[in-house]
Amino acid sequence: MKFGHRSASKEAIVRVTIYKLKFKSGFHLGDVGIGTESVRPTIPADTLFAALLTAWNRLGKNPAHWANAFPRTRDGTTENADPPFLLTSAFPYAKGTLFFPKPLGITLPDIPEEDRKLWKKVKFVSERLFFRLAKGNKLIGVWPKSDEQKEEQLRQGGTLLVLPDEEVPEQIWKVDKVPHVTLDRLTSASNLYSVGRVSFAEDSGLWFGIHWHNPESACGDEGAIADAFTRAFNELKASGLGGDRSAGQGAFEWKEMDKLMWDDPIPDTPAVLLSRYHPRYDEIPDVLRQAHAYALETVGGWSASSSRQFRRRRVTFLTEGSVIFPTGNKVMGDLIDVAPAFLDVGHPVWRYGLAFAVPLGGGA
Repeated sequence: MKFGHRSASKEAIVRVTIYKLKFKSGFHLGDVGIGTESVRPTIPADTLFAALLTAWNRLGKNPAHWANAFPRTRDGTTENADPPFLLTSAFPYAKGTLFFPKPLGITLPDIPEEDRKLWKKVKFVSERLFFRLAKGNKLIGVWPKSDEQKEEQLRQGGTLLVLPDEEVPEQIWKVDKVPHVTLDRLTSASNLYSVGRVSFAEDSGLWFGIHWHNPESACGDEGAIADAFTRAFNELKASGLGGDRSAGQGAFEWKEMDKLMWDDPIPDTPAVLLSRYHPRYDEIPDVLRQAHAYALETVGGWSASSSRQFRRRRVTFLTEGSVIFPTGNKVMGDLIDVAPAFLDVGHPVWRYGLAFAVPLGGGA
C-alpha cells in the first residue's frame, strides 16, 4: 500500500506525554482464545481506561466524573463532549526504544518474495522505523538482507523489527505458565490449571501516550483531571493491571517521560491507530470509505459492581495498526456503555473507544 504525501501547511503538531510502566512480577491480560493461558504483551487503551475508572472508584470517588467529560454512547444516543485527553494503548519498550504497531497493509519496497512471510510475522516496529513509515521517508535498505542482519534486526522471535544501529535484546518479554490449584467446595477435590503471565527483561516494559487536550478541566469537585489521573494511576500501580492480581501480578512502577511531538491527523489523510477505536455511527462511512487495511476485534469479558460479577456486552473495535481515513471531527470515537442488556447493574459500564491516530504520509 502507498499513500500520497500530506500538505505541510495543513499539519498540526501535538504534544504527547509518554508514560513507562515497569512491572514487578509480570501481568496477565487474556488474549482472544480459549482458557487462561493465552495472553498478550500489550494493554489496549480501553482496558487502561477501565482500570483507571475502577481505581478511581476504589478511592471512593465517582467514576461518572471521568466518563461525563468524554463523548459517550448509551442506548444508541451519543452525548458529545470535548475530552480532556486521548489515550494510546500500551506497547513494549526496551531501554530507550519504544515499539509501535506495524501499520497494516504497508510493505517495504525491497523485500524479496521469500521474505514476505517474515515481514507478515512482524507485529511491532521501533519508534524510528515507525515514523519513517508514517512520514513517507525512503524505506529501501531497511529490510535485513543476510541471515546475520535478520538475526540482528528481527527480535522477539521475529515479531519486532529494529533498524541496524538500534541495540535491543533478543527477548524483551516472555510468557510463563503459572500453576494454580482450586478446591471443590463439596468434595475438596483439587483441580490444577495454569494462568499465562507476561514478564519483561531488565529495562523493558510497556509504554503508553496521552495527548492532553485540557489537563486543567474539572473532574467533578475533585480538582483538575490531570491531578485525578495521577491519583488514580498511583492507586492502580499498587493494586495492579490485568487479571490474577491476587497472586501478585500486575503491580508496577511508572515514570513520566519527556513529551514527544507528533503530527495530528487531518481529514481525508490516512492515519494509523495507536488505540482500539469504536467509531460513532455517523463516522463509519467516512472513516472506512477508502480503508482496506484494518482489522476488527470483538471484546467481551467480565466486570464487577459492588455486589456481583457480570459479563459485559460484546463490542467490536478497529484494532491498533489499522489504517483509517479521519473525519472532520476533532475527536473520533466514543465511550460505549457495555452494561448487560438483561441485568440491571445500576450504572453504565463504560468502554473507551476514542481514536488515537498518527497520520501516514508516504509511499516507498
